[in-house]
Amino acid sequence: MWIKKPKRSDFRIKLSIAIVLFAMLMFSLFRLALFLLYHSTFASLTAGQVMSAFFNGLRFDLAVVALFIGPVILLFNLPVNSVRYVKSCVLFMALELMVMAGFLVADLIYFPYVKRHIAEEIIQISADWGFVLTYMFTKALLPLLLLFVLLAVAGVFVHKIFKYRYVFDPYYAKGEMVKLIVCILFIVLGIRGHLGFGKPIGIADVYQYASSPAAAALTLNGVFTAYQVGRKGAVDIQSNYPADKAIANAQKLLIAPEEMVPDEKYPLMRRPVSPRQPKDINFFIVLLEGWHPYYVDSLSGNHFGVTPVFDQIVKDGVNFTNAYAVGLRSMFGFAGVLAGVPLVPGLPMFGYGLELTSFFRFPGALAQAGWDTFFAQTSDRDSYRLCALASYLGAEGSYGNEDMEELLPYIDTAPFGYDYDGLMFGADLVKNRENRNFMGMVFTGITHAPFARTLEQFNKYKGKTWDDGFKNTLYFADWSIGELLKRAKEEGWFDNTVFVFVADHTSGGPDSDSLYNKFRIPMVLYAPKILKPRTVNYVVSQLDLVPTLYNLAGLDVPYTAMGRDMLDERNASERVALVSEGVNIGLITQDGAIRHTRKEILSEEKLNEHFDPKKAEETLLSLDKAAYVLLKNNTWYKDEQ
Repeated sequence: MWIKKPKRSDFRIKLSIAIVLFAMLMFSLFRLALFLLYHSTFASLTAGQVMSAFFNGLRFDLAVVALFIGPVILLFNLPVNSVRYVKSCVLFMALELMVMAGFLVADLIYFPYVKRHIAEEIIQISADWGFVLTYMFTKALLPLLLLFVLLAVAGVFVHKIFKYRYVFDPYYAKGEMVKLIVCILFIVLGIRGHLGFGKPIGIADVYQYASSPAAAALTLNGVFTAYQVGRKGAVDIQSNYPADKAIANAQKLLIAPEEMVPDEKYPLMRRPVSPRQPKDINFFIVLLEGWHPYYVDSLSGNHFGVTPVFDQIVKDGVNFTNAYAVGLRSMFGFAGVLAGVPLVPGLPMFGYGLELTSFFRFPGALAQAGWDTFFAQTSDRDSYRLCALASYLGAEGSYGNEDMEELLPYIDTAPFGYDYDGLMFGADLVKNRENRNFMGMVFTGITHAPFARTLEQFNKYKGKTWDDGFKNTLYFADWSIGELLKRAKEEGWFDNTVFVFVADHTSGGPDSDSLYNKFRIPMVLYAPKILKPRTVNYVVSQLDLVPTLYNLAGLDVPYTAMGRDMLDERNASERVALVSEGVNIGLITQDGAIRHTRKEILSEEKLNEHFDPKKAEETLLSLDKAAYVLLKNNTWYKDEQ
């Protein structure tokens, strides 16, 4: 006897398809919003490239939809006779859609700062929830409230209106099996992103469909990039350039004639050929949050009038006009300046696994030679784990905002602290040292968005734009540096101290995708009693600071850095800057620059007729491969000498 068909037809598959289509539409709408809001970024794309980005972007959208919503759809389509079960599945899928929408909103807000989607930042901010919450309830408050309203509406709909109850019918058992197989195929094929063999689709696969960073940015989405990087702490991509050849080329470029390699197993570790003694010299490094040369009048020719102190420092110091950051985030600058390490794609982030590799601990080497060493940041101690990493690198003291007294009657509470408080705290540490030379670093934070009002005298620009907020905080930061120098002179430690002013990365500035614009930073060695003022026009990088300070200090222990002494003018035309830009890498030279996917050149910037892209490509792949192999294999530095 046949069992009668249930009165209410099973619409689970229809609802599942509707949810997937809605999710795909949501991703496409955010892609459209990205294209319209930041059209100047994509202005170079042809109509065909834009259409390709929207079409092929669906592949990456489907990958995250299948990954996160697919398993719930599979559970939803199981023959379970429970209203609560069915409602729970639907509500959970609605929650997932809300979370994805929230992430897409955050990515949309973040995108203009670095012209790419969220990637390794998802790892860094996971340890900095104070900033995340502050940002959510300031810059992203309106989208956040909208998402909460939509989630509440979805909850009411599921709880009050959604009345469906599934009743299993053995008559349709084969049909149920087919539905489940379809769900499983959707999950597997969606995540893989293709029908062939090989690895599931990844970030690097975007360049099968995109021929430029702009096209890649329009094709990808922030949920996909954040997940891909966040789950492993690195982007899974390597070049095929021969490792032996890469290391040999890197040695030729980086190791000076007066240096030797003491252990062939560590090919970039070197030391002076002739023994030498430490010098009576101090170092005070100020890592400037987000400074762009565009806002410094002496570096740009503009007349913003917010950097009078720094303009004088540029005049009286060793000013490197062609200096570049190694990345677009603070962690890259920190690793480059204090450790001489490039955070190339494919490796774990510093603080999330890379520190298991042995580094040359520059502060630690100075401490062993008798220097007092410290690190202080105006943000909280656990922000980006920088205090812990500074201690790992050998800083004898590591301090954060919790350790600093608020010295002035500020208008607002600054999310990343006040530069004046941080620099005065650093000066106090210097003053209280026990007749030792010192090396200290203070990482500033007032110029980080969201911008806080400091003192009324520094609110020079009354507008509400990002530029006005940045320039006002820069005005305060510049004054704070002047107060630091004033204390150094009054307390008698100015004359034998080399002040290093270097930005961690750039913020703001001209709307140009040029590597020269995105990575160029202020960098000045200021020590009028030690270094003769001059302007240096050849290319240098944050990675060159460790070798430079190492030689100024007169250290004799082995060291490793992906750079060379900035004050060494020999072979100046061969100097280059290695940069990381999301999943891409780049090389900046005095004649031109290239972007590279590790498989092919993405873009070229030719400054003059002497630029040879093929030569630049070989140099870039050599430095990248050498860094990747030596750090991955833990042959970067021999820790026990």
